[in-house]
Amino acid sequence: MNKLKPKHYIGYTLVDFANNLAFCVMSSYLAIYCTDVLGIAGGVVTAIMIAARIWDAVNDPIMGFIIQSKKPNKYGKYRPFIMYGGYPLAVSALLVFLKISNSLTINTIWVAAAYIIYGMIYTILSVPYGSLATVMTTKDNERSILSMCRAVGGGFGNLPTLIFPILIMTAGTDGNQMDAQKLRIGMIIIAVAMIVLYTISFKLTTERVVISDEEEEKISIIKTIKLLIKDRAFVTMSTIGCLLIAAQMYLSTVNLYLFKDYFHRSGMNTVYMIVSYAPMALMIPFANMLIKKFGKKEVCVFSLAISSIAAFLSFILHLGEGSIIFFIVLAFFINAGIGFLVLEVWSMAADIIDYHEWKTNKREEASTFALFTFMRKIGQAIAALAPFFVSLVGYDASKVGTGVAQSAEVLNSMYNVATLVPFIMIALMLVLSIIYPLDKKTTEQMHETLEEKRSHENAKMV
Repeated sequence: MNKLKPKHYIGYTLVDFANNLAFCVMSSYLAIYCTDVLGIAGGVVTAIMIAARIWDAVNDPIMGFIIQSKKPNKYGKYRPFIMYGGYPLAVSALLVFLKISNSLTINTIWVAAAYIIYGMIYTILSVPYGSLATVMTTKDNERSILSMCRAVGGGFGNLPTLIFPILIMTAGTDGNQMDAQKLRIGMIIIAVAMIVLYTISFKLTTERVVISDEEEEKISIIKTIKLLIKDRAFVTMSTIGCLLIAAQMYLSTVNLYLFKDYFHRSGMNTVYMIVSYAPMALMIPFANMLIKKFGKKEVCVFSLAISSIAAFLSFILHLGEGSIIFFIVLAFFINAGIGFLVLEVWSMAADIIDYHEWKTNKREEASTFALFTFMRKIGQAIAALAPFFVSLVGYDASKVGTGVAQSAEVLNSMYNVATLVPFIMIALMLVLSIIYPLDKKTTEQMHETLEEKRSHENAKMV
């Protein structure tokens, strides 16, 4: 099989670039938009987000099995969903932030319905998109690059979280209130950009691996789930993926409150975000070299140990308002640790699909990936606890814009929930990465065996 061309990597990158333009705004600003602009209670916001994830518990696996049983058309099996899911996703993201009434009840219902629809459409795109990498190439180094491309695309897609604090957190007497009108204008721009990016991506990507008819047998949902539950690689890596997205989204949401109310420096959240993504950017040129020398699992264990130590220090030191710079320095090391996992999580997701085939002789990209994605949705539900925890410790949204500060007790408790929860998540990821079965030697053996199988079955290449 010929090597992937630069255009293929660019096309694959652009999908998650577009995805994250809306996703980052949703994960970072939806909670504070609901509490501070619409006046919805933090507990209700958390309930909406968890309800959306419960529906995903039904929606994600069903979509995965539907896609798995779909026959390819002239554009491929997974590639057409870039447009089938992408265009509606852009529109639905905009609708979430559309205020249609002055009634709290109507606005609550609207946000809940729009957010659930957004999640459903996201599944229509994300499951085939993840599966697409497995049929673009079978080469481990190219899959690793595709995973990094996805991480890079996602990183660039987080640009709104760097820009929006400056643009929309400027109104009100205390300089920290959200300007909802500017937020909606920003979402219109994002929706248009997403549609353009999906169109370009569709033209640049391709499917080159065609699985043999023997492997395209009828899928049993119950049987597949039972096999995956017994699959240690799937269970550990999907749980790591769940905790990774939970930690990222939780930090993104809770830090808006922390920088606004505890540090009284909303603008520094932009600096925090830049510092958080810097380690990942610095790591990109060296990631493949580290993988070849040590292996994905081995580097993950080492890097997550660094993150765990930095996250623990951030919590235990309980840094004050005057220590904001040191807080951001610790954030650099937290993200330096999880940065490698962010870069490689999609490559490792492809590995567990291969591992499932290696152990069961069944190739089920979409269904396996759908269940992996479902676990990430569980992570989003965990992250949705951020506004609930903030409300639980006494945060009073009615004080926003009045110039009246939250009490010292509330602020200290906010700091604790903003630092302790991420530490627990990262520490659990470290433990799981240690017991993850695909070390360097096992991964190499697995890929050699599957390559021999492909050659023996004369899988068609296009």
